[in-house]
Amino acid sequence: MQRAAGASRGLLRGGEARRAGAGATHARRVGGRRGLHVACALTKAKKEEVVGKLKSELETSTAVVGFTFKGVSVPDLEKLRGDIPNDASLVIAKNTLMKRAANEVEGWSEMDKFCVGSNAFLFLREDLKQGFKGLRDLQKEYKKAEYPVDLNGGCCDGDYLTEEDIKKLEKLPSKLELIAKIASMVNQVPTRLAVSVKQVPTKLATGVKKISEAEVEPAEQAANNA
Repeated sequence: MQRAAGASRGLLRGGEARRAGAGATHARRVGGRRGLHVACALTKAKKEEVVGKLKSELETSTAVVGFTFKGVSVPDLEKLRGDIPNDASLVIAKNTLMKRAANEVEGWSEMDKFCVGSNAFLFLREDLKQGFKGLRDLQKEYKKAEYPVDLNGGCCDGDYLTEEDIKKLEKLPSKLELIAKIASMVNQVPTRLAVSVKQVPTKLATGVKKISEAEVEPAEQAANNA
């Protein structure tokens, strides 16, 4: 429980949990059924808050991947959080709450298929490649551990992602790589255009010279230059 609380933004922090627990105990002791009802209402309110946060994550994500985290230490989870891009998020939440959030946001209902077992959720946005790299490094670290880190599945653009689909997705270039590639192509256009324009007078001069020397007929030369 400590591990999950340390890694998730959607769960209660230690102090809050202790206070909430103490309040619930007090309510049951002092108020009987009425107090228990209040405690349940607080729990429901907290669940609504978590679902709201998960929905916000989904609304701004490109892809989400679920992976097992049983046996992963808190420092290693924190390292993963530091390794993923700034626009990515690592969240640990109950599968039931994630399913509910996914079903309330268009395009994410397929997450039902991998919301099982011990699950940590990686929300990816622009830089997919770097986000997957941090997760793959964690998998390598726990490859021979008692509890390896396995991918439970993923979702992107309304589709469920298998292990093979995820491998294809993580090979896509990042936004910065795409921008650099486009910039390179744009920079090459003036150079190619200048070379082409530079060749026009040369070809024209060669044609005129041949005509003047009566090597070819003008009509034939025009056809050759067309």
